[in-house]
Amino acid sequence: MLRFANPQYLWFLLAVPALAAAFVALHYWGKTKMHRMVSPSLLLQLAPDISPGKRAWKQAFFLGAFACMILAIADPQVGTRLEEVKREGIDLFVALDVSLSMKSEDVKPNRLEKAKRDISSLLQKLSGDRVGLIVFAGDAFVQFPLTSDYSAADLFLSAVDVDAVPVPGTVIGSAIELALKSFETDLPTQKAIVVVTDGENTEGDLLGAIEEAKKAHVRVYTIGMGTVEGSPIPIYNAQGQQAEYKHDESGNIVLTKLDESMLQQISVATNGSYRRATSGGNEVDEVYKDLESLGKTEFGARQISGYESRYQYPLALAIVLLLVEVVLSERRGKLMLMLKRLMPTAAILPFMLLTIISVTQSQTVRSHVQEGNKVYEKGKYNDAEVSYKRALEKNPKSHAAQFDLGDALYKQQRYDEAMRQFGVAATASKEAGNKAASYYNIGNSLFQSNKFPESIEAYKRALAMNPNDEDTRYNLQLALDRMKQQQQNKNKQKDKKDQQNQNQNQDQKQQQQQQQQQQNQQQQNQQAKQDQTRQTQMKNQMPKDEADRILEALRNSEKQVQKDLHKRPAAKVRVEKDW
Repeated sequence: MLRFANPQYLWFLLAVPALAAAFVALHYWGKTKMHRMVSPSLLLQLAPDISPGKRAWKQAFFLGAFACMILAIADPQVGTRLEEVKREGIDLFVALDVSLSMKSEDVKPNRLEKAKRDISSLLQKLSGDRVGLIVFAGDAFVQFPLTSDYSAADLFLSAVDVDAVPVPGTVIGSAIELALKSFETDLPTQKAIVVVTDGENTEGDLLGAIEEAKKAHVRVYTIGMGTVEGSPIPIYNAQGQQAEYKHDESGNIVLTKLDESMLQQISVATNGSYRRATSGGNEVDEVYKDLESLGKTEFGARQISGYESRYQYPLALAIVLLLVEVVLSERRGKLMLMLKRLMPTAAILPFMLLTIISVTQSQTVRSHVQEGNKVYEKGKYNDAEVSYKRALEKNPKSHAAQFDLGDALYKQQRYDEAMRQFGVAATASKEAGNKAASYYNIGNSLFQSNKFPESIEAYKRALAMNPNDEDTRYNLQLALDRMKQQQQNKNKQKDKKDQQNQNQNQDQKQQQQQQQQQQNQQQQNQQAKQDQTRQTQMKNQMPKDEADRILEALRNSEKQVQKDLHKRPAAKVRVEKDW
């Protein structure tokens, strides 16, 4: 895929055919003027070596160089290039109601459009989370699965309408159940569901879905679309004009109302929250704050696409064309002379190209590092990590990119990865100051991982290279104190464990004695109860004739109940709402 970083400069390419036309017009104008002054036969005698063809080639080379310079300024970028980076976030499914009642206009412009705008705003706020979309009416479907590509998710969202689900009605329970099944179980991420609906649930096992969400520890956040007073549902014709309002089977205009009580019950039962949408409200910001409070989990890897600049190639071609245009003679029969003039240039040209490529590469590495530093200062350590890795792809030996990448990993509390990256920076660097800084940060990473003996060794190496670093000296003493305290805690825990084992042995002996006594007492009580039961059964034994009469009376009563049931009329089946 090809794109330009500065496409506005491509308009200057229109000057190329204009210049070509100007060269042609200038050639014919000069030729006409010359023929007026000198006859053609005399002109051949005066200038026998002039070649119009070579002059045209010189002009063509100039125009080609001019076009390549414009392309270089426009900065062509090719790719895409995929990178793997760690992300932290949650898994979120948005369940959007697309039933006909969502076309009601009590929330401007209508319930569905307002819901889509709120979800789109939520997608723009997310960072590092995986999000999926479920649309539901009388049935539920996955519009797109969990993804971190928010732009693609927003594209799918914009195409959603009331005809996305062919089955009419509103079944919130099915949407929640489908979301629970669609969550990926490969990572123990915090999971949540955001239900955007007017709450007019017509059927389905909603209580069962809520119980499943509670068992799975999935929080359900609900956003109510509409008003409690309700409003009619407009029906549009093929031209997009409102023709009428929705009517029920009795011919009355349907008023669809927001069912807040049910949405509140869903959110309360799953430790979520409920928000009521308004035409100009920012309820999605409040939901986003609730989602931000959830614990985030580190994802395995996410692929991020990027583009790489390739402006050095048209720039190099422009230089070559200009050199050819300069050395090319306009005279006939001077081919060998032209080649001789080109030989020094051809010898210098590879060195010029290598210089251009090396300078371009160094500028690219520096630009990626600077870009990473900018987002790092804003606290976007994930994005900084991506920029530093791009710089290392250009130049794996860049100490600045290696060190800054370790710093970005450290800020994300990925201490093991940061320690390894600082180790790479320490090994690659030849300056004592850089090595000392790398070992200092290795010590910090080990310290944060509670590996105090290893951190002490790293601090000692840093001090050996930079004895005047007070921060390293302070952290070294702190690590020594922590290691001493850790050892003391281990000794205390060992003594406490030994004491607990002694107490447990004594308690076990006492429990065994108590259990033996209880078993003896229970056996005595059971024997006494059995004796008492035998005596009671002998006293209360019913005569056989009396028992037969009671059974016969029960049979006659059951027959009468069955006759009454057969006489009852069949219950009528109620037709569900289709909006």
